Parts: sequence; C-alpha cells; structure tokens
Amino acid sequence: MIHVWVFFCLQFGYNYNTMISDTPSIEPINTRMFTHIGSPIEMPELKVVTAPSGKRVYHTPEGNIYPSITTMLGHKEKPWLTDWQQSLGQDKAKKETKRCVDRGVAIHEMAEKYLSNESNFTKNYDQLHVRGFNQLKFKLNQINNIRLQEAAIYSDQLKLAGRVDCIGEYDGVLNVIDFKTSNNNKSEQMIEDYFIQCTAYAIMWHHMTGEAIDQVTILMSVEKGMVPLVFQDSIDKYVSPLLQRIGQYYKETA
Repeated sequence: MIHVWVFFCLQFGYNYNTMISDTPSIEPINTRMFTHIGSPIEMPELKVVTAPSGKRVYHTPEGNIYPSITTMLGHKEKPWLTDWQQSLGQDKAKKETKRCVDRGVAIHEMAEKYLSNESNFTKNYDQLHVRGFNQLKFKLNQINNIRLQEAAIYSDQLKLAGRVDCIGEYDGVLNVIDFKTSNNNKSEQMIEDYFIQCTAYAIMWHHMTGEAIDQVTILMSVEKGMVPLVFQDSIDKYVSPLLQRIGQYYKETA
C-alpha cells in the first residue's frame, strides 16, 4: 500500500517525507512555467490607505476615493462572528484570527511566487503553511495566460476598488481567480461574499479594460481537509446582490 500513499502525496502536493517524519525536505524547484500575456492596458497605480480599524480605501488617479470591496462587504453585521468571539473568549479569538490571517498571507505569497515562475517558492515559510500551499498547487497548474496578479483595480461606476489575486484563464476560460484559506470545509452557500467579491473584480476589470469576464473561480486550501475546494460560478447571479450591498454601504456611511 505504500506506493498508493506516495501517489496520493504527489497527486495532491503533500511532501511524503514531512508527512511521515520531521526530516527537512529539499526545497522544490518550479518546473511549471506559466504564460503571462499581461493587461490590455497599462494599469494605473492606486494609493491605498488602511485605517487602524482595518477599513481600507483606494485613491484613484482621477482623485476619487473608494472603499475596498472587502471593507464594503465587511460593513454588514455578522452576529455569528460576535457569537464565535464570545464563545472562544476575546484573547483566544484574537490569537486564532491572527493565526488564520498569517496563514492566508503566506499561502497567497507562495501562490503568487509560483504563478510568477519563481524558484524556491516555499523557502522560509512555515511547514504548515507550505502544506496548505501544496494543497492548491495542482489546481494552480490549471491557470495560464495570466493577465494580472496581485494588483489594485477599481470602477467609477461601482465606486469600489480592490486588490485582485489573479486574472487569467482557468481550464482555458478567462476567470477572476481568488485564493482562500479555511480551517474546515465550506459549502457554496457559506461563501456568497467570496462570489460577490470576485464579481466586483470582474466588473472592475471590464470597466477598466473592456475585456468581459463571465466566470469566477475560488480555490480554497483547507487546513483540516485532505484536498482543496474549487468553487466556480457565473457572475450573473451575484451582480444584483453586489449592487444591493454597495447601495446599503453608501446609505449607511453617508
């Protein structure tokens, strides 16, 4: 049965040595070369300002100031979050939140390096974070013809801005591609805000470049899961909820 376990590790990106011992593994070399075709326009630089509260705004070249999509979505009350914090205790909740944020940042950075064709893309990262990245790795291989990575985009029509993970082709279809991390498996019904976020990016991209994106793909690394989760959908069903949330945000923050 050992050969089956080795195949599983290779197929889903787990390092066989680190799964069975504490022996350090050899740093991987990126043998997958991704094609970057770039944006059809020169993308402007946006100034970003983050308040101590965590709320983030972007300054456009025209002098407009727009909230980030995550700030707008985060404005909605989340009673479940308050219940979780109270059940865990404020100190433990803060510690767990920071741990999850650190994990997300690390996995995003490794994904960006891997898609940028960098070598030693897991070097100096915590092994738990590397395992999380390795979950995503073989799904990342389905990305190509990348237009944009880790860049700020905006829309004057939506009065929103944000930093998109990746715009490129997934299985040959142009997508907004977003990388997420989670402690546990999630269902599509649990991640509506992720779809709304990606829909906003698709609309921003269309407004800025004239290139339409009809589909979004969310790749999720699950710490307590064995394989990554892949969610895909058309943006059509999320345009109306996005516009409703934007209207609510501006009404309540005016």
